[in-house]
Amino acid sequence: MNRRTVLTTAGATAVIGVAAYWRQVRAADLYTTAATAVRAPLDLAATGPERLAELVRMATLAPNSHNTQAWRFTAVPGGVEIAVDPARRTPVVDPDDHHLFVSLGAAVETMIIAATAYGIAATPSVTADGRVTLSFADGAAPSALRPAITHRQSHRGLYDGTALTDPDRAALASEPALRLFEDAPTRASLRDLTVTAYGTQMADAAYRAELKSWLRFSQGAALATEDGLFSGCSGSPALPQALGESLFGVLVTAKAQSEALAAQIDSSPALALLVSDPDTPEGRIETGRRLARIGLSATAQGLAMAHINPALENPVSRAEVARICSVTLGRPSILLRLGRAAEPMPYSLRRPTAQTLLTPR
Repeated sequence: MNRRTVLTTAGATAVIGVAAYWRQVRAADLYTTAATAVRAPLDLAATGPERLAELVRMATLAPNSHNTQAWRFTAVPGGVEIAVDPARRTPVVDPDDHHLFVSLGAAVETMIIAATAYGIAATPSVTADGRVTLSFADGAAPSALRPAITHRQSHRGLYDGTALTDPDRAALASEPALRLFEDAPTRASLRDLTVTAYGTQMADAAYRAELKSWLRFSQGAALATEDGLFSGCSGSPALPQALGESLFGVLVTAKAQSEALAAQIDSSPALALLVSDPDTPEGRIETGRRLARIGLSATAQGLAMAHINPALENPVSRAEVARICSVTLGRPSILLRLGRAAEPMPYSLRRPTAQTLLTPR
């Protein structure tokens, strides 16, 4: 146990009391067990409905905005339909549902890759309003990316700053739509724009209220909903949920959050941009599919990755990102930072398959 851990533990004990502290320790153990269980290896012996449930479990491990898990899966003859769950929208940060459909696309691609473990080729068809049907057929070869599904995470901590290797670049180049930036001037420009945009968001009462509604300050709160942003996944100490909510205005300030974000970006040797073209539900879903492949490729290389999207969530700053990155067609859609993690972070939770896999039609 290092000095920081000792001080954090002592401080937490003083604030919440000894009995509450030990309840939190127990909750931490339960959290780790739950996070590990949802990432158990794919059950290759599963058949029928159990196999579909396994594929849904894999799909829900996809990256998604605020860990809202805003998707619904419905068994259909010969496959599965995947659609957004509008009840889980984040209308302040994502008023035009951009992130909603990118997240959907990430789940779609993750299921396609997972299905190859069963020899299933899952072919997507997308409606204009963004519903996806995957049709299953035999004959797929196992994807080399499939083992990374249960290890991928959005790592929101600091990276160690070491440069990408040539094998890293080659793995990321397998997705030609990815624009990779390793030069210091571009990274600094994108950092400054992102941090400024985030400071503006954090000064907005509606944004702060929406963010607060998805924050899980304790393992117990995260276990109760199995969604949202658990503070431990960002390297912050866990607190009782009621205490965290009451101290939100003190703990989560624009200045502190902006400084933390700047440090995270500065620790990252590479930034990367994905562009949606066309900027339609179908185009955004395709971007999400690319995002899933990039995340798995990065994970397979031992790289950490996290979204840094504030500058893309405002039309004015998004246009400036387009200028900096020489984007002339399409919408700058997802901005990422990449590197090797300085220290491990807890995995986020996922809701049970029973909550996302609807009754077959």
